[in-house]
Amino acid sequence: MAHIKVTKGLDIPISGKPSGSVQPLSPGGEPKKNNPPKTLSLNLDPFEGIRFKLLAKRGDRVKIGQPLVEDKLTEGRVFTSPAGGVVSEVRRGLKRRLIDIVIQLDGEEQVMDHGALDVGKATREQLIDLFMRGGLFARIRQRPFNRLADPKKTPRNIFVKAVESAPFVPPAELQVEGNEEDFQTGLTALAKLTDGSVHLVYRKGTDCKAFTDAKNVKTHTGEGPHPLGTHSLHIDRIDPVRDVEDVVWTLNVHDVISIGHLLRTGNVLTERVISIAGPGVIPERTGYFKVREGFPIETLISNRIKDGYVRLISGDPLTGKKVEAEDYLGFYHFTFTAIPENTSRELLHFFRLGLNKYSYSKAYFSGHIDPASKNYAFTTSQHGEHRAFIDPTLYDRIMELDVPTMQLVKAVMAEDYDMAEELGLLAVDGEDFALTSFVCPSKIDMTDIINGGLKAHAAEVLE
Repeated sequence: MAHIKVTKGLDIPISGKPSGSVQPLSPGGEPKKNNPPKTLSLNLDPFEGIRFKLLAKRGDRVKIGQPLVEDKLTEGRVFTSPAGGVVSEVRRGLKRRLIDIVIQLDGEEQVMDHGALDVGKATREQLIDLFMRGGLFARIRQRPFNRLADPKKTPRNIFVKAVESAPFVPPAELQVEGNEEDFQTGLTALAKLTDGSVHLVYRKGTDCKAFTDAKNVKTHTGEGPHPLGTHSLHIDRIDPVRDVEDVVWTLNVHDVISIGHLLRTGNVLTERVISIAGPGVIPERTGYFKVREGFPIETLISNRIKDGYVRLISGDPLTGKKVEAEDYLGFYHFTFTAIPENTSRELLHFFRLGLNKYSYSKAYFSGHIDPASKNYAFTTSQHGEHRAFIDPTLYDRIMELDVPTMQLVKAVMAEDYDMAEELGLLAVDGEDFALTSFVCPSKIDMTDIINGGLKAHAAEVLE
């Protein structure tokens, strides 16, 4: 057993944090029953670069778990419907890239049965086949490059994170509550798919028996602030990726539960626990909620958002995506965040002490006097403009991975991928640079730079 201790990192002191137990979602927070949405969406926005083949068109009636699109380059890898009803809209972006497939829900939804499977008797081939038909290979990621996992390759190791540390993301314990049997079934199935081990990482001190008593896995503990809940850190500390030919799969707790649910029932799991949080949310209406996948943003914000201009974000504040009320919760997102938009320029802001502003570098006076427990009502203001790199030591103080942040980002920007590999590109993902982007005085979005570099380098060496 390894123990991962984050000695750098940062838990961003942002207000509007959720708390309490999981509750049903309703617009005013008063009714005790869920208020079902009229539409749900299969969100395909995260899969840029995949060439999709549409399997259902507008007007078609579909079932829960029915394949709606297929990856043209990986035959049999399908993405399934989160709802039963009629396809009401197929949304496309630039160059006709698929963004959302919207389903109008029927009063009584039909469910596609993929066939239950006894994990104890199932072969690896049977498991792969069921995973493909049930859309589970849309959830399993592969390192290096953080691509969708290739079902034809056997992973060296599989990493399951049972710890979350990004702002507002629900604790893994809330996802597994009531799904303990499916979680263990999923772990057992994963153990049959690797030549190595399934590594389960959970937070030190948890009382969740599903994690501490898990079977067919190697368990590891962790403690400290963000980025404790990132796959890159777990892989780096336990069994690092060293070559482009390495194959390591990564999943979260909800992914594993989805595997177990499909094996046990033959049906696709369509529920998840999310948080609604942020300084733009009315304080008494933040919290953790159980919702359907592809949930409409319009229903999430009903009677919950403060007056004024507010930025809506599907995902956490560090890595989430800006959305509008007519959009839907992202495929990989477990958080909905609202942050006030900054619409006015502060008079003589550069002469002020900044007593109510947060500063990691302590450029504001508040950085010297405020207690670590104080939370700040962040807005969308960046307090400055994009400029050249200034101080590389600032990034190294917060980067938990053993990579030279500024040098790696510059190598990627220069498209010198041989140098970038030497500096640690294969060991990272874009989310590992979210904190350094947050504290960056130069306002450089390193997350997008690294993600773009990984995509370009993967195209060079793998395709």
